[in-house]
Amino acid sequence: MALNRLQLSNFRNITFAELSLVQGVNLFCGPNGSGKTSLLEAVHMLSTGRSFRSRKHKAVIQEGALGLTVFGRLSGGDSLGVERLADGGGRIRINRAPASSSSQLASCLPLQVINSDSFSALDGGPGVRRRLLDWAVFHVEHSFAEAWKNYQIALSQRNALLRRGKIVPDLLSVWERRLAESGEHVDALRQRLFAGLNAALTALLKSLPDSPLSRIEMSYRRGWRKEVSLIQALEESRQGDLAQGNTRVGPHRADLRFSASGEAAHQILSRGQQKMLVCALRTAMAELVCRHREKPVFLVDDLPSELDELNQLQFARWVSRCASQVLVTGIEVEATSRPWLALSPPWNSPKVFHVEHGHISAESSAAT
Repeated sequence: MALNRLQLSNFRNITFAELSLVQGVNLFCGPNGSGKTSLLEAVHMLSTGRSFRSRKHKAVIQEGALGLTVFGRLSGGDSLGVERLADGGGRIRINRAPASSSSQLASCLPLQVINSDSFSALDGGPGVRRRLLDWAVFHVEHSFAEAWKNYQIALSQRNALLRRGKIVPDLLSVWERRLAESGEHVDALRQRLFAGLNAALTALLKSLPDSPLSRIEMSYRRGWRKEVSLIQALEESRQGDLAQGNTRVGPHRADLRFSASGEAAHQILSRGQQKMLVCALRTAMAELVCRHREKPVFLVDDLPSELDELNQLQFARWVSRCASQVLVTGIEVEATSRPWLALSPPWNSPKVFHVEHGHISAESSAAT
């Protein structure tokens, strides 16, 4: 699914913009601070209900404005709309009807984002990597969202009982059974998805035979010992959990690890190699999703940064197989468009937009 039309108002330094986008590649070029990243951020809000740079909606709203709006029309005809107000209110609409949750937006417009924060997949905390894995599970396994919601409810209830400091065995056992049932389901879905993700990532990395990336291995840790069931792990951990006031085992402690010969990937790879690994991981996730539903949209902030031309071209080839559309930012049109011009149609005819001081204007396609 691609975005045909994008309209936004009062989004950071962009007072108003209305754009017609193409399937394939859309390039947004201009100096730093011009509003290029804000445009990608607005598309992200259209898919998730939030910014990828700030958890506070007020920080994204243009100074002096009462609120912001983002509207998009998809290639299939559906429309999405997000309104965020400075007082904390807002609305989410799909085909002009109220949506009950932001997950409905994500289902309509699956996104993959590659930006400066993407390195946290390697050197950040486990929560970052869990969310990456769960993005793919959510879009592939239809029962995941409900299972994860049930798990979170049971987890919250068990933690509340632990924080009281006095365990009521019968009540605690009720929530532990629910926690174990939903948690085992969540883990089963993750493990099934991980097997496919690992195979897809390995294939992409093996296509880089002269790179240290071809030796990188990814592993999945489910959040409790392999030798026991989740209900057993919860029982074993109960006294320690009571002392700390929270549940220390379960799918909410799961993690992905990236390593080579026992060393963490982010400790042995250069910055450019780390970015290429993240690009491969995001591509592998998209490949899995497009086997089960329509291809996602990629948002790529400053692709030329830290990647040489050969790696940029390799990434462009990968993306052209599993994305419906790419929105890419860069400073110079020539450098930003170069990897895409080497591809076949429609990828070799990027639509170019010039961005400066929050103003966005369409230019002619990049020269072939």
